[in-house]
Amino acid sequence: MAKSQKSTTGTGRKLRQRHPNHLPYHIAQTFQVELDELITRLAQTGGFKESYLRSEYLSKYNDPKGCSPAERRTAAIQKWMAAERINRVTNQRLFIGGHDLGYAKSEKLLRIAASKIKSVLGSLDYPSCLFKGSHSGGASTRVQRSPSSMIEKYAGEAHVSSTCVKHWLQFASNSMLSDQVLTLTESSAMFTVPKATDIDRVACKEPEINMFLQKSIGNHIRRRMRKFGINLNDQSINRGLARTALLDKSATIDLSSASDSITVFLVMRLLPYDWYSLLDDLRVKTTVIDGETHELEMFSSMGNGFTFELESLIFWALAHAIKACSGIRGKVSVYGDDLIIPISLARRLARTFAYFGFRVNRKKSRWTGKFRESCGGHYYDSRDVTPFYLREPVRWKTDVIRLLNRLAYWDAREIGFITDPDVLTFHQKWSMTIPRHLWGGQSFEDITSLVTGHNPRKVLAQEVVDVDVDESARKLCWFTNRRDEAVSFAVSPFIPDPCWVYDLASLPKWAHALGNFGLEYKPVTEGKWVVRSQPVWKWRTTFKPWLLQPMD
Repeated sequence: MAKSQKSTTGTGRKLRQRHPNHLPYHIAQTFQVELDELITRLAQTGGFKESYLRSEYLSKYNDPKGCSPAERRTAAIQKWMAAERINRVTNQRLFIGGHDLGYAKSEKLLRIAASKIKSVLGSLDYPSCLFKGSHSGGASTRVQRSPSSMIEKYAGEAHVSSTCVKHWLQFASNSMLSDQVLTLTESSAMFTVPKATDIDRVACKEPEINMFLQKSIGNHIRRRMRKFGINLNDQSINRGLARTALLDKSATIDLSSASDSITVFLVMRLLPYDWYSLLDDLRVKTTVIDGETHELEMFSSMGNGFTFELESLIFWALAHAIKACSGIRGKVSVYGDDLIIPISLARRLARTFAYFGFRVNRKKSRWTGKFRESCGGHYYDSRDVTPFYLREPVRWKTDVIRLLNRLAYWDAREIGFITDPDVLTFHQKWSMTIPRHLWGGQSFEDITSLVTGHNPRKVLAQEVVDVDVDESARKLCWFTNRRDEAVSFAVSPFIPDPCWVYDLASLPKWAHALGNFGLEYKPVTEGKWVVRSQPVWKWRTTFKPWLLQPMD
């Protein structure tokens, strides 16, 4: 028996040595149970902040013992198809037009919104507007999502829709990118990703050439909207406006299935014809769902490279049109489907948006009371009450670190140390399950080390290793313009032997900027967990979670 125990102990020690992120199952389960009990106690004795945490804490939890993946996927597709049925009705309504909304005619709203959008987009500078795209690391109809997917899209037979081919040829003409073989692919492919216990989230994989050019249009819209005071690169702007919403008399609006509700006829009515024609060529018109082809009533889905920017532009323009027709003054800010508008405009906007096919999420939209929420920031009477979430069962040390860091920040972000005795006791107890060499973390968003106020020590990290990809794909697109040589040249990554050499003087001016497209990307993947030293910090956190009862 003694030999057996010794053997078991030795195996456990070896397991911990091989897996620094290992956490025994019974400890993980006990931590999750006690955290849930703590949050319940806080809600019973605390105020709005504690009750709100209790209501939101498990709202995004993906319970493996709940609905099966097939059931979650089915629910997501059914919701998506329901949105498409609404889109069909919206397209018919907008085709007929001429609806009286009480305070204004729908045609007047469309004219004002279209004028706003025309000002933002500017004149169509073709083909220069196509030269700001890039491939991402996401999946396409040909390439699966992986650490090397970005570079793999530059090799092989790239997928492109028939309406997009002419624009790609215009873009790639006289450059090394024209060497890539194209395969016509007319449809996107639907897939789902986990969202909650009972439903997934729907997205569509598009042909990678379409996505490349779509991102260029998206980048153009981003840059142009900044000139009109909307920065789609910074969510903190909307969070700051949500914090001061009560003082500014503003409402926070959230839309349901917003990206799936932008209909073809709405885009046709709002965008200048040349811009609409270009975007219509770059999008796909159908998507494949479980082997069946569905013709889209929506203009673009999640997965399209310009969907986020286009929806932001449309919501911004429609909100300004409603405000102008209502004679109301006040701030309008958008970030995707998160809008901040004057309170006096809220109910009218909800009714008007319904006409254009958009549904206001009544649970997340606030224009009465003291609560406001936008872009992940939650505020009650201008006080930050943003909760943290348990998204899946606790299994690893990094899960415990993440939750302890979030708990500490939730309780102490306004002061700098934990003030609730229950939270303090819980945090101190479970900090002891994390090795002390992983104390001294510097960021509450980090999962690799625990924020304790100590000097930085060690962190958990995953080894980075090279991915074995095709050699022709590994040869990156690159340009050089050596000042000490008369000839500038570019090397094609698509024909490894022999490499083609181009005189840069023969290429368009935009070709010199191809280095900004992310072409110099080295594919990597994450390996096993290891313990490493903390990076060198220029500053140390002054946060002291245990200031009242310090621990060595």
